[in-house]
Amino acid sequence: MDWRFRAQEWLADRFSWIQYPKPRVRSVSGHSYGWRAQWEARPPMNKAFALCLPTMCLFIPYIGIFLSIGAVIFLFAYFKR
Repeated sequence: MDWRFRAQEWLADRFSWIQYPKPRVRSVSGHSYGWRAQWEARPPMNKAFALCLPTMCLFIPYIGIFLSIGAVIFLFAYFKR
């Protein structure tokens, strides 16, 4: 069990205004569903756009470097399959 699930269960035992957590429902087939299924079935990103995205972010004043770093981290997560 997840520690957050257990913590919420413990709090619900002690405080009446805290609801018990909903049990996690797993599919019988074993296939993922919800946000994870959407992420696995995402359409492929345009490679040219992926190469230009961090550079384009640098042209935004004041926060461009932070957006560029975030874009690089996002692209590593996106293309890790």
